[in-house]
Amino acid sequence: MTEIETYREEILQQALSKMGTPGRPKLDERDVRELLAAITDEQLEEGMPFNTPEEVADLLFEV
Repeated sequence: MTEIETYREEILQQALSKMGTPGRPKLDERDVRELLAAITDEQLEEGMPFNTPEEVADLLFEV
């Protein structure tokens, strides 16, 4: 697995762990995967030095 694939998987796992948390939109796994798929590898790579997977997962819920 490449570094970007690992980072993407960590974001997915963080997002899935937040599903159903009070105060967050209710998303299912399919929704989370679709939102994450909309982010290009290049965008993720640019943000990797500045954003943890948890921070990126939080951003998915703000969309």
